Amino acid sequence: MPGPDLDDDSTDVLELDTRKEIFDYVQESPGVHFSQLKRDLEMETGLLQYHLDTLEEYDVLVSEDHQGKRRVFVAQALDEAERTVLSSLRYETTRHILLFLLEEGPARNRDIADTVGVSPPTVSWHISRLVDEAVVTEVTEGRTTFYAVEDEELTMGLLVRYQESFVDRAVDRVIDFWG
Repeated sequence: MPGPDLDDDSTDVLELDTRKEIFDYVQESPGVHFSQLKRDLEMETGLLQYHLDTLEEYDVLVSEDHQGKRRVFVAQALDEAERTVLSSLRYETTRHILLFLLEEGPARNRDIADTVGVSPPTVSWHISRLVDEAVVTEVTEGRTTFYAVEDEELTMGLLVRYQESFVDRAVDRVIDFWG
């Protein structure tokens, strides 16, 4: 996957193996949260923090807070909508809700809860955040509210593009369904 255009200073900052390792990981798994990055790269908190700060200072990486987690992206590789959807897809329950909606189309809270295997209040919590972020839309018909993925094409495109970064058979199933 081609990377973003980096200027000479940004390229120089990637000459250090540790920073290159961090950059490569984030490029393959955009939206990864700090703790996951720390675990997967087996780095101490201070060391990772130092290198992330340096990579952000040189505009190689950017991090954003998403629901209390620091999410890391390659700078200028994704727009705001893509970063928001990817951040949401990084939460397992939220991802399963989105995958269900991609497969089944508009659905009620109870239908989502039954299929995903979580309680209706849990679905409501996740859905309210997705609606606030414009990842999911709600449509009311009479007294019934249905939820649907706002931009199916964008969401599916990101799932396909970064499929390898989601260790989840449900992602593979939905990609096959849409394929």
